[in-house]
Formats: sequence, structure tokens, C-alpha cells
Amino acid sequence: MITLKNLHLATEQEVFDQVARHLLTQMQVSTDGQTCLYRTKLDDDTILKCAAGCLIGDDEYTEYFDNGNSSWGRLVNDCLVPTNNCVELITTLQGLHDEFEPEEWKYKLHNVATEFNLNTEVLNEF
Repeated sequence: MITLKNLHLATEQEVFDQVARHLLTQMQVSTDGQTCLYRTKLDDDTILKCAAGCLIGDDEYTEYFDNGNSSWGRLVNDCLVPTNNCVELITTLQGLHDEFEPEEWKYKLHNVATEFNLNTEVLNEF
């Protein structure tokens, strides 16, 4: 599992596969009702995570991630998450989570895979 501890070692394909599996399994937006969040705790104690949030381990997450303008790029600039070759991909996946309904995610993930020249086999699991 990719977390902030080993994200610097991950390939774009590995990041895409983990995020795609997460989103297509969860099929819910992580939001407080107005703003998308890295993590949201539901009334039944279920934890929802956004596309980028699934790359943050439980022991790595702090509420600071969800304060203010918390785009992945901002977290990189603030040195809260590692910089690697996946920043653009993670930012794109974060936008997919934030801007589209869960029913559209599989189609949009296919588009992201095409844009980044990634394999789409993971999408066949859903």
C-alpha cells in the first residue's frame, strides 16, 4: 500500500491503480457537504477518503491537511507531502474526485489513464 512514507518510490501506474481501486470501491465523495476533504468521518464512523487522501496513512494524517486551500500542490509546496514524479497525476485524480459524481469516475479514470499513458486493467475489476 502506498502512503506518504513510500510515495517517493511509487510509479504513476502504482498510484493510479491504488487510487482507482479506492475510488471505485468507496463510490462516495469525501466531503463535509460543501468542500471536498482528504478525510471525512460519517455518523456510523466510516472514514471516507478522497483520491489523494487514500495515499495518506492513518498515522500520517492530521486535520491540517483539510484546513483551508489543501490542494495536493499546496501540500507539496508546504513540504507536508513528498515531491515525486506523480504530483501532476495525483492533482488530476484529486480533481476527478472533487469535480465529478461517483457514477462518472470509472469513465473519467479511463480518460486520466489515457492522458498519462497508463494501463487501465485495474478498471476491469469494477
